[in-house]
Amino acid sequence: MNAQMPVEGRGQNFTQGLREDIFTTFLWSVGIGSLLLFFAGLVSLGSGIPTSIPVSIALLGTCWIAHTLQKRNLYDPSVKVFIAGLLISIAITLYTYPLGSNPFIFFTALIIAITGILLKPVHGFIVATIATVLLIVVAIFLNQGAQTLEPPFIAAVALAYFSAAIAWHTARSFFAVVEWAMDNYHKVERRETQLFESEKRLQRALIEKDFLNGQLVQSNQEIERARASAEEANRLKSQFVANMSHELRTPLNAIIGFSHIMQQGLKGPLTSDQHDYVQRVYDSGNHLLQLLNDILDNAKLEAGRLDLNPEPLLLEPIFHEVLLTTTSMLHDKPVELQQAIATDLPPVYGDRLRVTQILLNLLSNAAKFTEQGYITLRAYPRQMAQTNGHTNGHQIDNTDTMNSWHVVIEVDDTGVGIAEQHLSIIFEEYRQADADLSRKHGGTGLGLPISKRLVELHGGVLTVTSVPGRGSTFRFTLPVATTQQLRPVPVVEITGES
Repeated sequence: MNAQMPVEGRGQNFTQGLREDIFTTFLWSVGIGSLLLFFAGLVSLGSGIPTSIPVSIALLGTCWIAHTLQKRNLYDPSVKVFIAGLLISIAITLYTYPLGSNPFIFFTALIIAITGILLKPVHGFIVATIATVLLIVVAIFLNQGAQTLEPPFIAAVALAYFSAAIAWHTARSFFAVVEWAMDNYHKVERRETQLFESEKRLQRALIEKDFLNGQLVQSNQEIERARASAEEANRLKSQFVANMSHELRTPLNAIIGFSHIMQQGLKGPLTSDQHDYVQRVYDSGNHLLQLLNDILDNAKLEAGRLDLNPEPLLLEPIFHEVLLTTTSMLHDKPVELQQAIATDLPPVYGDRLRVTQILLNLLSNAAKFTEQGYITLRAYPRQMAQTNGHTNGHQIDNTDTMNSWHVVIEVDDTGVGIAEQHLSIIFEEYRQADADLSRKHGGTGLGLPISKRLVELHGGVLTVTSVPGRGSTFRFTLPVATTQQLRPVPVVEITGES
């Protein structure tokens, strides 16, 4: 209970306890003094009853009643009974000593001072008034009324009110100081308790920190072991893919080569059905070879071992080549193949084989997923802000200035499009936007991730915008060759139609 009690309340409780202790001391002191006064009266008992006997009896009775009330936790009534008994004892002395020559009336000042300490300070004035009225009434009753106007009584009354004023000021200041001291003591006590609790919490936090540090060290060790295992697994996977690609390419190349020879009729004529079957074998072999190439390229990219052979490139011959290949992929679909190439397109700096691979991946996707409409290959130069000026791994360094020119290449189609929620997964390995379409058109889901990484190795960016049912636009950039990178570029003669 004390811990939850406000600090001010605990200070007031201490002040009240101090008052009760002082009252107990006064009570026992008056009680013992009354007994001594009573025995002294008995010793001096002669022809008449001395004043000390009735006064001591009144005081003893008062002390007994006040003590009884105090034991019942009735503090205020017991104090008031005690003060009243003291005043009555003084009034009893008027029977023996007239008011004008009674020395006991000056004890009222002491009673008033005691009242200011035991009760509220303002009660001293109330007791002073009651004492004055009581003495006047008793004096009139004993035919001593005229003595109330004499200097002794007036001096006693003045002294009583002066004592009340002093007791009021002193008691209020004293108990205010006591309450302030106790309040500060309890505040300090509470702060010490809070400090002790904070210290315990800090110790617990330090223990938890040591425990967590131990767990962190253990976790780091486990992570390190897992990383080493993952690197080993990745190395073994890359080695397996490379070995398998080599093992599979050898028979595939044989299948493709022999089927091509049979198509040409070099080993004798073929019937229509036989020619159709051989054509299917040839196409399937090429398809499998392309899948193997994608898997091998992806493994090299993951291992960081795919090296570019950059050189200044003229894009028009590459565009012509990939458009011719794309035309054969349309299979007589009502799709118009268009191109919008800016005039005087500057040469770019890149790997011819990989740039061709990127374009073929994007155009083959457009051809697969476009049933009617058009496919447009668009290219134009644009100046772009450079984000950094250093190379990253095998990335091409093309940073002459803080601003560099790039060629933007777009493949725009009117195909099925891609839903917005699938735009974030189409560049993930082995992920395709629509499972039904992937089953219908085939593919491993590696074309776009490989293209994106190849573009980034060239220092460019591959992005996509799409509207389901209206088509998609894939856009990537290639850096324009700098003056240091330029060298005589062989001009390839463009023949045929796109």
